[in-house]
Amino acid sequence: EKYRTYVVKTVACMERQRMKVASVDKMAAIFNGVDRSKKNFNKSNLSTPLKIAAILSTLATFIRCLSIQATVFTTTAHIAAIVNGFSGVIIGPATALVSAVWFPTGERTTATGISSAASQVGMAISYVLGPGLVGISHVNSTISLRSQKSANIYRMFPLPGMSFDFTGKNRSAIPAETSVYQTSLQIQIMSLMRIEFVVQCLVLIGILTWFPKQSQISNSNIQVSTLGLLESLIKLIKSMWFLCLSAALTQGMTGPWLAMITMAFGTITSEEADKLGFWTIVLSSILCLVVSRMTDIFQGHLKLAISGLLVISSVMFFWIILLDSKILPFNRYELYAAVVLGISTNWSTSALYLELASEISFPISEAIVGGFMIFMSNVVGMIFYLSYCIPGMGGRWSTCLVFASIFVSAIFIICVEEQYNRTKRENQVPSLLAIESRVSRVCKELYNIIHTTHNIRRSQPYMVGETVTLFRIEGE
Repeated sequence: EKYRTYVVKTVACMERQRMKVASVDKMAAIFNGVDRSKKNFNKSNLSTPLKIAAILSTLATFIRCLSIQATVFTTTAHIAAIVNGFSGVIIGPATALVSAVWFPTGERTTATGISSAASQVGMAISYVLGPGLVGISHVNSTISLRSQKSANIYRMFPLPGMSFDFTGKNRSAIPAETSVYQTSLQIQIMSLMRIEFVVQCLVLIGILTWFPKQSQISNSNIQVSTLGLLESLIKLIKSMWFLCLSAALTQGMTGPWLAMITMAFGTITSEEADKLGFWTIVLSSILCLVVSRMTDIFQGHLKLAISGLLVISSVMFFWIILLDSKILPFNRYELYAAVVLGISTNWSTSALYLELASEISFPISEAIVGGFMIFMSNVVGMIFYLSYCIPGMGGRWSTCLVFASIFVSAIFIICVEEQYNRTKRENQVPSLLAIESRVSRVCKELYNIIHTTHNIRRSQPYMVGETVTLFRIEGE
């Protein structure tokens, strides 16, 4: 019984540490978001800020691997979270800006969707790679099976720096196999982080070597924003708070909720949560690509697509609440289906939100729009993480809160006036360019005619007696 109590307290402590690091990551993005987005992005050279972001991400993964000692790791983990937050601030706004600058009108939502899907695929890989390298099955065989079962752990997020005093008076109170278990987990997690660092280094080398400085597609009708940061923020707050708040409530809560799903449902084990997270993200990535491409093919229906997806997501989370409350007969597979569909339809709206916001807010820069929406989403996510510190919020109430946020988001998006200011402006530019091109072509033809006539008159002499008279153009 003492061993069970110790393990439960250990897991609770690990959860609190993990939420602290997650909150630090959110706060780093909040305090460095919108202004850095405006300063870093230049439409003529997007490669430089993106390369800086890759360097910061690599630096963050390296900092975590410096030491396994408890005090040092606690410090480096928080520093790495802050540095990674800086990188996220740059990458986030780049999604909509690269799509706007490097892709034509009929491909922008698809490009944004590919970027969102790629980030989700990375999360899906983490759900496979993490449990594959870290877990009870890899712990030293000296730990008895009985001790493993008595731990009764549904979900663990251990940190390599977590350590305890196994000497003196505390030594007799803690079973010997617990020290082996804790040390083994520390070694496994440190190995996982080093593998992540190596992969990140390879990604960095690829970006520094092959990432192009500018698009290979010529977009002469791209409109460059001349608004300043303060003026842009004032316009966003005045005219777009419905849309931005809807996106923040939608994107800011479901991610933390999925990460803490074992606290919401005690019947879901660690292995089941990993599989559930993996397939949720895979379906979300596929759905994001499909929806983005469909909205590019059938343009002018972004609001309708977002509203439909949010309604489906809210219905799925209401289904989850009914199953968890036993109002409907509980079925584990129904719960899995509701979670997968609810989150995947929710996450597939990220690209659509960015594109709709960029269209409505024009001529505000896409970098500022994306940075502001990420700022709002991080604020909501940080508040949601901190809500787990409230007694009783770890269970059913967190699911109810997510359902309420999605439902309110659907109402907000219905209140948004759908406008395509950027597309209308860019559609006017080709007609002006066509007129300019036609005038230029006519002027060139006139110049060629005059030049040809001039050469003929200079080269053909007419004999009058013995006098050679050259006809010249007047004014020569």
